[in-house]
Amino acid sequence: MKRKTTAILAVAAILVIGVAFAIAQRSMHKGFGGHGMRGRQRAMMMLRRLDLTSDQQAKVKEIFEANKGTVQPLREQLKANHEKLAALGGNFEEGQVTAIAKEQGELMSQMIVARQKVKAEIFAILTDEQKAKAQQLGQEMKQHFQDRMKGLRGDSQKSEE
Repeated sequence: MKRKTTAILAVAAILVIGVAFAIAQRSMHKGFGGHGMRGRQRAMMMLRRLDLTSDQQAKVKEIFEANKGTVQPLREQLKANHEKLAALGGNFEEGQVTAIAKEQGELMSQMIVARQKVKAEIFAILTDEQKAKAQQLGQEMKQHFQDRMKGLRGDSQKSEE
C-alpha cells in the first residue's frame, strides 16, 4: 500500500515538474506570461499612435534598418543559448549552466544597449509634443502590464467601498 502511494506521488511530482518546465520554456519563447507583444511590436504600436509624418516614418525605418545588423545577431545568439539550455533536458550540469547564464547576461546587456540606442535615435526625430505623448503612452503601457501581472498572480486588490 505504501509503495503504491509513493509511486503515485512520484509520478504526480514528475508530471507537475514536467508541466512547469514546459510552461517556462514556452514563456521564454513568447515573452512574459507566455504571450504578448515583443519589444519591436510594442514600439511599432506606440510609433503608430504618435502620428509621425511621412518623413519621420522614413527616418524610423532607416534607424531600424541601420541597427538591424547589431540586434539580429544578438537575437540569434540569445535563441541559441536558450536551445543549449533546453538541450540539457532535466540534467543539471552547473558548469555548463553557469557558462550559458553568463553568456546570456552579456548578450542581454548588449541588447539593452542596442535598444536604448535605437530609442534615443527615434526620440531625436520626434517633436516635443510627440515626445510627451510617447512618455504618456509608455506610462499607460507600464500600468497595463502591472495590472496584467497582478491578475496573473491573482492578487488584484478589490476597491474599497
